[in-house]
Amino acid sequence: MGVIWGVRLPTVPGTEHPEFRLRPFVLLAAASLVMNALIFQFAYALGVLSVPVSALVSAPVLVAWYRPVAGWVLAFATVPAPTLAGLAMGSPDPPVPWMLNQELYVLPVLYLFALSVPLGVSAAGYVMTIAAGVATAVPVAISPQVKTTGVLVWSLTLLVAVVLGHNRRVRRLATMRVADELSKRKLVEERTRIARELHDVVAHHMSVIAVQAASAPYRVDDVSEAAAEEFAAINAAARASLNDMRRLLGALRGADEPPDTAPQPGVEDLESLVDSVRQAGLPVRLVRTGEHPIGPVRSVTVYRMVQEALSNVVRHAPGAAVTVTVRAGADAVEVEVENAPAPAGTPAPGLDGSGVGLAGMRERVTALGGHLETGPTSRGGFAVRGRLPEGERA
Repeated sequence: MGVIWGVRLPTVPGTEHPEFRLRPFVLLAAASLVMNALIFQFAYALGVLSVPVSALVSAPVLVAWYRPVAGWVLAFATVPAPTLAGLAMGSPDPPVPWMLNQELYVLPVLYLFALSVPLGVSAAGYVMTIAAGVATAVPVAISPQVKTTGVLVWSLTLLVAVVLGHNRRVRRLATMRVADELSKRKLVEERTRIARELHDVVAHHMSVIAVQAASAPYRVDDVSEAAAEEFAAINAAARASLNDMRRLLGALRGADEPPDTAPQPGVEDLESLVDSVRQAGLPVRLVRTGEHPIGPVRSVTVYRMVQEALSNVVRHAPGAAVTVTVRAGADAVEVEVENAPAPAGTPAPGLDGSGVGLAGMRERVTALGGHLETGPTSRGGFAVRGRLPEGERA
């Protein structure tokens, strides 16, 4: 019950913003307050209770925007309020729940309620609301035919609100499932790409080991027979590992995909990457510090991090000044890509990314034992900061 009670209005996918803006509900609640106060005063003679009762029946509209279940509970509890107030004030014609002015606050509340909770809960809420209205109308002195017609029309009207809310909920959940599947597929593809790149680097080292082990008996003087056999075993193991890795890469690539023979980029290619981005109109400054060598696996990761970060700037903040900093320390490589806000009046290019840029970047960094931080800066820009440990720390 506590979980249902705490349900919030669904948010726009990928953000924390509610699916509906607050302003329309504020205006609707204000309109309901004014209209009902006038109607209760002049049409139903509620006297001093006109404004309090009107405020009571208008409040659920605002509450439902923040907490749909709490909003429905309040609406359910206030369904009898106008009728009971009319009977208490001796009104000759007490208001009944199915009057149009009272539906103005119940309809949006039930819509948000059905949008936010499972069908069973919204159906129960609908039945309880109708039951409360029927029970409220019992002591009112009107003909059974009028009561039956009013309850029937009221029931159908509220049913439309529940059906529309539930229908939107179903569509939203279906869209989110499809988006989640696409996101998972793209993430798997990105992991496969990372595995291919790591394969190229590791295969190079294995090839070097195999060649060195095969040539060692001819390069080193006075190699014993036992040592020569050990070198031969190392060479055989390295070659077997290379064959296994080629088969693994073939499984990752797929039968219909041609092999990629281009060498993997690295830190030494950052200058050409930055130049290409500058030609696209993005002012980029590259800063490299530290003289410590960067291993090939980390070199590829650094390049891909900078490449993806610059691509995000081109897509989301065209024209913004960017600073790329790579620090090669003794214990870690640190990468930082920070951009300023896009110049005022710069139109967005309307480019869509793969949807897994930051996720793929995080996969690369995590695979090497590092950590990644991304987020907006205090100056209105965006920053990507990663740290890749070297040696045994990785």
